[in-house]
Amino acid sequence: MRILRLANSNDFVSYVSDDKRTYRYVEQAMEALTGEPWETIRKPISPAESLPDIVERWITEFQPDIVYLMVNSYWFNYESVPLKLKRKFGRVGEVVGDAGLAAAGKPWFADRWWFHKTRYFLQSTIGGETPFTPEYVLENMEAVIRRILRHEDVHLVVRSSLGGKERPDLPKKVQARREVRRQVVAEGMERICEQLNVANLSGKTRRKFDKELRAGDMLHSNEAGHAVAGGREAEFMVAFWRSLHPERYGEPEAAGQ
Repeated sequence: MRILRLANSNDFVSYVSDDKRTYRYVEQAMEALTGEPWETIRKPISPAESLPDIVERWITEFQPDIVYLMVNSYWFNYESVPLKLKRKFGRVGEVVGDAGLAAAGKPWFADRWWFHKTRYFLQSTIGGETPFTPEYVLENMEAVIRRILRHEDVHLVVRSSLGGKERPDLPKKVQARREVRRQVVAEGMERICEQLNVANLSGKTRRKFDKELRAGDMLHSNEAGHAVAGGREAEFMVAFWRSLHPERYGEPEAAGQ
């Protein structure tokens, strides 16, 4: 049995061992339910006009039983000052912006508290730009979903917003902008999934940001964070699979919600 996991960079971090990553918890739970081994094929994705074609090619190549589509909040909610400089000032901004993006990708730099403080200050004053707009993310994700649904023998699960987090470490104006964008995408994905009858792992409860579940860059999850996410995803996937085969596994208690 196979899951094609359309994932983000969190699935590939080097500081969490492979057996402790989120998708391994899902595999173990699905194997315990079905008695069969489950394999996860991870593919990092980002919105693009070509993405529906790419995903369809992967489906043809890997023949998954489930496609798990993760809508990454980084796409529409990470305000990058270097990206703004690149877009606003042309070649000069590109040089400065590329240097800033490269520095942010170095753990020895990006994991420092003073880097976080500086980043939040610049986001609050200069402002940053997100990689994509909420509207483009919704348009692209709907196109991907519709392409996946062409394959009637493949089951689709979407993971969208779980309700967002309170971030006291962020400037209030940055928090406010992020929450507006999050709600646009959350409501849009809910609407798309309902319209197309797609299982959607989502939520509406605001949660407190827990630094103990984060790596040093405050963007990715550490081992504890993977365990929490793995438990949540495993519970949903088991309930989803049981709902497809109630005669074999029994009705899920809450239909995976």
